[in-house]
Amino acid sequence: MKTFITTIVVAFMLTSGTFATTIEKVKRSKIAAINLTLEQYTNAVSKGQVAGIDQLFCEQFHQRYTGKKKTFIFNKSELVGFLKGNKNFQQDCETDYSIVDENNGMAIAKVTMKYRNFSRVDYVTISQNGVGYQISQIVSTFE
Repeated sequence: MKTFITTIVVAFMLTSGTFATTIEKVKRSKIAAINLTLEQYTNAVSKGQVAGIDQLFCEQFHQRYTGKKKTFIFNKSELVGFLKGNKNFQQDCETDYSIVDENNGMAIAKVTMKYRNFSRVDYVTISQNGVGYQISQIVSTFE
């Protein structure tokens, strides 16, 4: 009986360890996909690298710029057109990003572009859908 219980306990420990490892690998692959999406976005905005830009944003995408007295809203075609119009244009800024939260195929990231006299901060919402990870919303502020 002791051998049977020991066998069951060992089997349970091996199974739960494998399950935990699998969950961790899936989480790392999601984070890697989110990072790839963010890198493509920052390269498009700050370096004018627009290859594959049409697939980066979902169809319902919108961007909101909040200025001192006015808010501007852009849809996918407007932003993609703007980025393609600035192909290979290098911004004079340092760009950095961090993932603020990630859960169930959704992520919110903070992208900071530091220029000489000000900073632009984009809060980027990334969603997983049938295509993969795409940007669904950007809220831009200035500091």
